[in-house]
Amino acid sequence: MRRTQLDADVQQERWGDDPRLVAVLGERGAEGFRAVLDGFPELVGVLWAIRDEGGRIVDFAFGYGNPAIMRSFRLPAATRDRYTLLEALPQMRDSRAFRAYTRVVDLGEPWVQEITYDTPFGDGYMLGTFVERTMKLGDGLVTFLTDVTEQRRMEAELRTYAEVVAHDLREPIMAMALLVTLLENHATEPPPPELLEQLRASNARARELIDCVLAYARAGVLRIEQVDLAQLVSEVEQDLRVSLDDAGAAIEVGELPEVEGDPGQLRRVLQNLVANALKFRSEAPPRVEVSAQRGSREWVVTVRDNGVGVEPAEAGRIFGLFSRGTTSVEGIGIGLAMCRRIVEAHGGHIWVESGDGGGSAFRFTLPLAVT
Repeated sequence: MRRTQLDADVQQERWGDDPRLVAVLGERGAEGFRAVLDGFPELVGVLWAIRDEGGRIVDFAFGYGNPAIMRSFRLPAATRDRYTLLEALPQMRDSRAFRAYTRVVDLGEPWVQEITYDTPFGDGYMLGTFVERTMKLGDGLVTFLTDVTEQRRMEAELRTYAEVVAHDLREPIMAMALLVTLLENHATEPPPPELLEQLRASNARARELIDCVLAYARAGVLRIEQVDLAQLVSEVEQDLRVSLDDAGAAIEVGELPEVEGDPGQLRRVLQNLVANALKFRSEAPPRVEVSAQRGSREWVVTVRDNGVGVEPAEAGRIFGLFSRGTTSVEGIGIGLAMCRRIVEAHGGHIWVESGDGGGSAFRFTLPLAVT
């Protein structure tokens, strides 16, 4: 999941006055509109119709946007003057959503939809799943966006977990039951070594799966304190020393900040990302770079490697529960899902980009420590 705009130091400002909102509601009405919605927790935006000479809507201009939508989509104050809707979001041209917007304005038909975004939006970035409710406002529309990202993700994870229980966990249990039956049928004979090995492997697989699910469930429970990320990386290097030496790997560590977080959970994130760099390495000796960049509201921590990389189409999927980048490498597919759960519990986001010159750059954000 890519969020390249998180590298920018975006200034979160109020958008200026909206003259068209004043024209529709009057000066006092516009002041009241903003007074109510500036503090509204849901995302709110106003779009004004841009019409051609024949009166047909060909685009929309940005009007009012409340602080919640600016924060969520990381929109700088200049967005309104710099872009129209189709300039900021070209894929909306000739789309079902654009046609629905025009019906809202021309016919007064309210429109409700659920939509998932993972795309640049002008100089910002839209990411998440939202229920969008749109209604007419003068010669334009007002849209309310309710963030249901976490709810939809939990629903998807419950479905995935049910599938795993029905397949991955049932498989070793059935294998163990079969082996026990074979042993019972030959109770007077010593069990063949290969049967005992299969029994041990099935038991280990079931225990590993259960332990991973329990660890994932506990990953969202934090004990917050001041954390030195440089110290955590040093500890991760010690934890993985044998694997690093066996692979001939090198870790380069830039200047890292102190943050507020759970040291054990953040250490798990860094360890998973470094271990993945070793697991998915290319023919060249692994090289891992850990660095951080400060933004206006958060730190962006990057773990960059020179491995096989991640295909763009897989960039979002690999953070799903039980998702695996490739079947050629052993694993349950819970490591990156756990990283995502931990980072989001800290109020941040995690995504992956293609690294310069190959490999991958895993990035995650952490809020600035309160001083």
